[in-house]
Amino acid sequence: MKLLMLVPMHISFESFMAPQHNSRTFRKKDGRAYNSLSTDLPLGSLSISAYLKKNLDINVELIDFNAEINAMEDFTFDSFFECCDALLSKVTVLPDFIGVSSLFSPSFYNFLDCGRAARANFPNAIVIGGGNIPTNSYKKIYQEMACDFFDGLCYGEGEKPMLELLQSADPKKTLEESTSWITPRKIGRSFQPQHNVIEDLDEIPFFDYDLCDLDKHASNQVAGSSFHSVKTKRGFHIMTSRGCPYLCTFCASHKTHGRKMRYHSLDRVREDMSRLVNEYSAGTVIFQDDHFMADPDRVKSILTIVSQLGLESLYQNGLTLYALDRPMLEAFHSAGVRHLVLPVESGSEKVLKKQMRKPLKLRISQRVARECRELGIYTNSSVLIGMPGETKADLDEGLANLRTIKTNWYNIACASPIVGSEMYDIASENNYITTETLGSDFRTAVIATEDFTAEYIQWFQYLMNLDLNFVNNNDVELGEYELALQAFSNVVRLRPDHAFAHFFSAYCHFKIGRNTEAGTGITAYLKNIEKPFWVDWVEFFQLPKRIEDINAWRDFDYQGGRPSITSEKIAGKR
Repeated sequence: MKLLMLVPMHISFESFMAPQHNSRTFRKKDGRAYNSLSTDLPLGSLSISAYLKKNLDINVELIDFNAEINAMEDFTFDSFFECCDALLSKVTVLPDFIGVSSLFSPSFYNFLDCGRAARANFPNAIVIGGGNIPTNSYKKIYQEMACDFFDGLCYGEGEKPMLELLQSADPKKTLEESTSWITPRKIGRSFQPQHNVIEDLDEIPFFDYDLCDLDKHASNQVAGSSFHSVKTKRGFHIMTSRGCPYLCTFCASHKTHGRKMRYHSLDRVREDMSRLVNEYSAGTVIFQDDHFMADPDRVKSILTIVSQLGLESLYQNGLTLYALDRPMLEAFHSAGVRHLVLPVESGSEKVLKKQMRKPLKLRISQRVARECRELGIYTNSSVLIGMPGETKADLDEGLANLRTIKTNWYNIACASPIVGSEMYDIASENNYITTETLGSDFRTAVIATEDFTAEYIQWFQYLMNLDLNFVNNNDVELGEYELALQAFSNVVRLRPDHAFAHFFSAYCHFKIGRNTEAGTGITAYLKNIEKPFWVDWVEFFQLPKRIEDINAWRDFDYQGGRPSITSEKIAGKR
């Protein structure tokens, strides 16, 4: 028996081919700039494969299109479907089952293209889909879009439903009878799909990392740019728990994993990480738990294991800020952690409480960022703007408040309603969604309310990026010029035409006394501000436009020389 597992490209094909100016990009040998693809290890597929192999004699093959496309020297396809079709045509052993797994909205149409290409290439195989997208969008897929190439869609987690299906003497009958599988014939009846989860996560064996081409997955454009503090860029993703009890309106993970917390035992966590070190020479582990901080004592035990094994560790999400008190941060630091992502989410406490339902206060974010800086832990802070119910006054207040959080860098995203989230329900009921959200990414604003347009949120998102990360960069303000240069250089590497990155890099070099490097940066700045995109932004932030003005500007003390971006000035651009 053979199972072929497919992971579609995580971002839309249009976004990949024509990245927005605020997107990370990379160039292939064809010279064209493409949107960066995250090649995080697909833990859902690795977990399902391990569980099936424990219980069945089965051959499993994986095609992760993110890793495959990243590895291509050039990209010659006119659509993602063509890419799917080309790679699937090279599969030599015909699969009995094909499983397409996809998590979030930007990959929606790629998910469908994978299913369509799978059916075209393997007409006799059973084609199934799983993940957050089919769990929350099965009615749209089957009813509105009449997609007949999926024989069934899995509801929630896939380990037990997949085992049930593959063990069945009549798989198509099982698809029709099981409450964990959704088929076209069930839609329209009083059918309500049910989760079928594993309560004791230790029942799942060590993830099947051999399923991946680890060399291709190591080429992770996004991780390499975001987590520059780690020495080992080749990281192994792990997940030690499932579930999250919180009610954040922008999240839909509870629809897949539930709100009840389930854990791997600490012995199992130690065993898995030891195997990664001994069998794969792992240097970095990347935790992807939705709510890693649920049990603080357990977190400290895991950090001890990380330290004892000599691993570096990264935490892409799940760090609840209220749980990051000083002793906990010291535990992270003692375990060698030098980079954390802080889910600040908003600078407006009103938005945090009412629009996001997130139990967080500004003072907590300020303290955590300050104490991380004191301990020598670099921080990225994540922020989401454009929530239904948010106002322009909230945005102004939020920007002012975010300047008081002394984080190293901000990642600003536009609110994109994920199907299955409360935000999606609110936006849908009030006709706030301006375009098709399925397939849109989190750098594209798609919500318009009585208070703002989608275009305004898109503009304000980039304003915040330039304000917080460049004009009011905390590292520069505090005289941490070398630290600031790491981030600015990273931006230039990904966006060589980024005028603000060149300008503030030059400023840092000048303050350090490296006049040659400063001159190179200014030359690049003056060249790029001639491009139409930068003209308005240079004017808005009152940056110098001539070499004579730059010579005067650089003599300012940074704290006294920055332009003041007031709410009145922002209002003038509305």
